[in-house]
Amino acid sequence: MSNTLLQENKKLVWEFWQELNRVEPEGAPEIIRRYCHRDIKWYGPHPIHELVGVEALISSFWQPLRHSFPDLQRHCDLFIGGHQHWIGAIGHFKGTFANDWLGIPASGREAQIRFGEFSAVHNGQVILTYIIPDVLDLIRQAAYQLLPPSKGEEGPWLGPRTGDGVLLKTKADGDEVSTLHLAKIMCQALDTPGLGQYWDPKTMVWYGPSGIGTLRTLEGFENGHETPFRHAFPAYGRIFQGNHAVEVDEGNYAGWVGWPSIRAVHAGEYLGIPPTGNVVDVRLMDFYSREGNLIIENWVPIDMIHLLLQIGFDVFEELRTRVP
Repeated sequence: MSNTLLQENKKLVWEFWQELNRVEPEGAPEIIRRYCHRDIKWYGPHPIHELVGVEALISSFWQPLRHSFPDLQRHCDLFIGGHQHWIGAIGHFKGTFANDWLGIPASGREAQIRFGEFSAVHNGQVILTYIIPDVLDLIRQAAYQLLPPSKGEEGPWLGPRTGDGVLLKTKADGDEVSTLHLAKIMCQALDTPGLGQYWDPKTMVWYGPSGIGTLRTLEGFENGHETPFRHAFPAYGRIFQGNHAVEVDEGNYAGWVGWPSIRAVHAGEYLGIPPTGNVVDVRLMDFYSREGNLIIENWVPIDMIHLLLQIGFDVFEELRTRVP
């Protein structure tokens, strides 16, 4: 991805985020209006969902978030581009949880909200954004455990083991292998004996959302996520192939967002919830890192609260019963 326009758009998004990091909450709206188109479309997690227009974005997302986390800082572990206009990133919002947010009681302590985001830039402004912050994990950090213990490790995600995931300049890639192509072929091999040929099976890490957790090794991924998810949603990937709204591929990294990525019937127990027979749409992102011809890391933001709501578990209603 050596396209000049792509690099200019990456620079613009990076500067936008850095300016937000430096400003006090009351100064954020001015910066957002400068970098975002007045008719921006924004797609986020339950219970916010879809916002249209910069004023709605300010009043319904950024102002409440900055009120709850006055010293909020965005830290990126992966920052890549693709298709001239698109930038994808994963990282954490970090700050003191000083005031309630989305009905989640403030802890008064530092919290880290991991996120995945894709934003499109056109004519010098952000016009479209998809973002999945791990709201369920923030609830966990506020000391409310609403689901059975995760099979994987909870807590902040690590960035790429090579430490080179923030690509602020063109990343030359002389390999014949495309990370995006490799990842898409791998997805076709899920739940088959051939899956292992696409991963480094002993050292791979799958970074999942709260409720699933981080899983290490191919065996850990299959036992901790793939098999339980396939049991609960046995038809996933076989009828509906996913709506990839965005795909990016730069250097040894690739990513996509599906809105939804999965549509399937809830036919088996999942995270302690008995089968409902409901058809669910799963909003998620996938980010990949590879070495040579093997995938070594996979970060997967999922709107878990939206998924759980569709199978009969209202996280926010349950939270309300737990709050004194």
